[in-house]
Amino acid sequence: MRTETASGLGLPGDIDADPDTIRSGAEALVELRLSLTGQTEETDSRFRSSAGEFTDLVAWDITTAAADELILWEDTLRDLTYGAAALEQWAQDIEDYRAKRTNLEDRFNTAITESAEALGDPFAVAKPLSRIRELLLEEHRGYWNTLMEQAEEASDSLRNGPSADALARMAQTGLLTGTQLSYFGDSYPGMLPDDLPSPDDHPSTVNTWWHALDEEEQQQLMEDHPELLRDLDGIPATVRDQLNREHLEEEIDRLEEEITEHEERTKETAARGGNGSDSIALSMANDDTLDQELQTLLDLRESLEEEDSDRYLLALDTNGRGRAIVSNGNPDTADNVATLVPGTTTTWQSIDAQMDRAEALHQSATAAGEGSDHAVISWIGYDAPNFAEAAGTGRAEGAVDELSRFQDGLRATHENTTRSNNTVIGHSYGSTVVGHTAQSEAGLNADEVVLVGSPGTNAQHASELGFLPENVHASTAKNDGITGLTDLTHGADPTSPEFGATVFESDEGSEGGQWPLGAAHSEYFKNGSLSLKYMGEVIAGKH
Repeated sequence: MRTETASGLGLPGDIDADPDTIRSGAEALVELRLSLTGQTEETDSRFRSSAGEFTDLVAWDITTAAADELILWEDTLRDLTYGAAALEQWAQDIEDYRAKRTNLEDRFNTAITESAEALGDPFAVAKPLSRIRELLLEEHRGYWNTLMEQAEEASDSLRNGPSADALARMAQTGLLTGTQLSYFGDSYPGMLPDDLPSPDDHPSTVNTWWHALDEEEQQQLMEDHPELLRDLDGIPATVRDQLNREHLEEEIDRLEEEITEHEERTKETAARGGNGSDSIALSMANDDTLDQELQTLLDLRESLEEEDSDRYLLALDTNGRGRAIVSNGNPDTADNVATLVPGTTTTWQSIDAQMDRAEALHQSATAAGEGSDHAVISWIGYDAPNFAEAAGTGRAEGAVDELSRFQDGLRATHENTTRSNNTVIGHSYGSTVVGHTAQSEAGLNADEVVLVGSPGTNAQHASELGFLPENVHASTAKNDGITGLTDLTHGADPTSPEFGATVFESDEGSEGGQWPLGAAHSEYFKNGSLSLKYMGEVIAGKH
């Protein structure tokens, strides 16, 4: 089961398996399932979103079948559905193992380099390489044992059907939907909440709960609990969009009323005369703030309502630094989905500029993959740091749960026959958020990672992010002021050879610009730029 190739660390040979070949097997099972359920992807997509509709779709084909033939029909669909998911899971497990293996090798090579440097420094203490090798090999044994357990799970799932634990794992990675499990009469512990779900529930649990409701129950919950559903990962994008557009109108009405009240108070203060100048100035300043917030919301509404616009408002919170998440394209039906994580000083009021960047990325992806559907999400889903806070890791750590859960939610709500190709793009401090999330216990559910204008990811090597180095893409413009801030508090420069990422070219960028990072730091999404072209290709699955 192993290859014969050994590493400098002394690792045993890699597992003799090709994830691409395994995924081809999964795709073959999906194609066979499609041929049994109406020969169209549309039919299968409807199956994933509504078991009741699917029953109606296939019933006309088998109305004359005997009871045992009906059972055989359903068992065949079940086996094909679960078999494809089990193969996809096994391919992902292999890639996860290889990313950890690469990380071990890189850590040993770093230890060798440090030991060699210590030999030339009379004040340095060389690390005992034999002990380091022993510890790393022991760590690898743990990874290998886990992989063998996963191999046994995959084999058993294919031979005998998946266990409850296997079903839960495939649901949480987005390979199975709760609707599919419910249709086949299967479940696992915790698959459905006892009452209303909470933001702490896994998005796969939320999605299963939602699709277990009938249309009337869903509509009633939308009326009774809009504040819960509109921001809940695992709820379909179309539902969140509807509820957040309604919330947007409420916020516009609220601000218009507040502005009117402020104007009336200012007039009353002015009419009284006397020493009210300070109060008038303060009131005018408050009016300016409210006017800016209102204009941001009006601009957002206009963007959402543009003719031929295919945008989805997935979150909106105007309190403090707030939240604003908008998808250009439906992430639940797109073949390729990208999440853009912004950096320093971003607030909910930055959504217009972020949507412009998402639009540029969407156009670039469309040019690179014309035959596919794409969705690019402007994700202002965390409290971004100000410049003083950007040197620390607190804001990045504070974003981990939100970004991880959001990415899991994209998997849970996706409706297509096969998984979407998901990319996470971190710009500036957003790349630091991506790095912390990828290295967290929760992890980052994506296929590709892009880091532009990055101060670092809290890692010394790309493999520490849990991705194969070829799936981590990095670029920094020559004139980007961030070049003077890498290798400091956020780990290694992602564009350095030692980091091991796939480095792509950016334009040099404009010289000068606003302190401290300059104009070039914000030009990665500029139309016609090398960086925008490459990122579009990554989103479209071309790298």
